[in-house]
Amino acid sequence: MSTKNPQLVDMATENSTDYFSSYDNLSVHTLMLKDKPRTLAYKEFIEKNQFLFQDKVVLDVGAGTGILSLFCASAGASVVYAVEASNMADLCSQIVKCNKMEDKIQVIKGRIEEVELPKDKVDIIVSEWMGFYLLHESMLDSVLFARDKWLSDTGMMIPSHATLYLTPVNMSKYVTENFRFWEKLYGFDFSPVQTVSMISTLQQPVIECIEPKQCMSDPEIVREFDLLTTKVEDLKNVQNTFTFKMTKSGLVHAFAAWFDVYFGAPTVSLPPRVPGEENPRVHLVTLSTSPMVEATHWKQTLVFIPVSAGVDEEETLSCKLDLSQDGANPRLYNISIEMSEDLSGSEESDEEEEEEDVSDHPLPCDCGAGKCRLIAALMQKYDDEQTALEQEAEEMDECAANEAARNMDMVESGDGPHVNGCNG
Repeated sequence: MSTKNPQLVDMATENSTDYFSSYDNLSVHTLMLKDKPRTLAYKEFIEKNQFLFQDKVVLDVGAGTGILSLFCASAGASVVYAVEASNMADLCSQIVKCNKMEDKIQVIKGRIEEVELPKDKVDIIVSEWMGFYLLHESMLDSVLFARDKWLSDTGMMIPSHATLYLTPVNMSKYVTENFRFWEKLYGFDFSPVQTVSMISTLQQPVIECIEPKQCMSDPEIVREFDLLTTKVEDLKNVQNTFTFKMTKSGLVHAFAAWFDVYFGAPTVSLPPRVPGEENPRVHLVTLSTSPMVEATHWKQTLVFIPVSAGVDEEETLSCKLDLSQDGANPRLYNISIEMSEDLSGSEESDEEEEEEDVSDHPLPCDCGAGKCRLIAALMQKYDDEQTALEQEAEEMDECAANEAARNMDMVESGDGPHVNGCNG
C-alpha cells in the first residue's frame, strides 16, 4: 500500500463540565461492579496476598462505593482511608457501616489533592484509575499525586504496572452497519446522513468490542508505565511510531487501543523469614482489556482513519500516535494518528507546532488545522456529489419539459405524441 500524503486524524474526547458529578450516578458504579474481570482481579490479588496487607495502612484513591477498601480491610489492613470526591462518599460510608467496618475504614470526602490524612505516610495505595485507552479522564495524575505525598519509601502501588497497546484493525461490519446502512433505507437514499455519521466518527474515538480476527497485525506497545516511577509530566504527552507487519490481507479502517494492568512486583519488605520456612511468594495477577480475553466495560478504543487502506499479508504499515492532554481540560486527551509509508525517513521540525483544539470551531472551518481540513474535505466531497446530482436532475427536468413541449406540438399538429425521446 502506498500513502503519498500523510493522513492525520485529530480527535478530542467528549467534553465534561463536571468530572466528579458524573460519579454521583449509581449506574456508573453498577457498571464497574458488574465488570467481573475488573473487580475480581483486585479481589484475587488482595485475597491471595493477605500477608502484604496485615497491619498495613492503605489509601484508596477514588474509592467510589468502597469495594476495594472492603477487600483491603478484610485482608487484614489496620486502617483504610477511602477518599472519594463525589457525593458517592456518603453512600460509601453507609456501606462501610452495613458491613461493620467502621473501625477499619475511614471515608474521607474530597479531592485527593485537597484532603488531609490522619497519618503522614501509607504503606499501600490502591486505586481503579484506568479509563478508556488507559489514560482517559487523567485520574492517574491524582494517583501519582497521592503517591508522591503519602506513599512510604517501601510502599506498594496496586496495580503496580500498566501497558498500552495499539494495532490496525478491520471494521468492515461496523462500516456496513453504521455508514452504508444509510445508502438505501426502506427504499430511499439517506446518504446525507451517512456523511454526517462519518464526520462524527472521525471526530472522536469509538468504544466498541472487537474480535481477534479483526486485528490485521500483532499489537505493538505504545508505552509501559511503572506506577512507582512514572511522573505526572510523563502523562502530558505520549508519542510513539510503529511499523506493523500485516498478518493477513484486507482493509484497515481504524487503529484499536487497549491496555493491561499488572498487580504485583511490590517493593514492600516481606515478613521476616521464619526458620525452616520460605518467605511467602507474591501471587501475581493481570487485568487485560485485550480483544483476546473476556470483555470488560473498557472494551477497546477505535481511532478511525479517513480512508480505508488496502493491505496484503506480510506488508508493513507505518504510523505515528500522539496522545496529548488538552490544554483547557487536562482530563481530556487529543488523539492523533499520522500514517505514512516511512515515518522514520520523514523530516519534521524540532519545534513542530502543537495541534490546536478545534472542538468549538464552526463546520466547516478554514483555519487550517488538521481536523478542520479533514472535515472540510469530506463536506466538500458531499457538496460536489450533491451538486452533480442536482445538475443531473435539472438536465432531466429540462429534457422532460422539452419533450412535453414537443409532444404538445405534435398533438396539436395531429402527428401524435413522441415517446422515449429523452435518454435516461
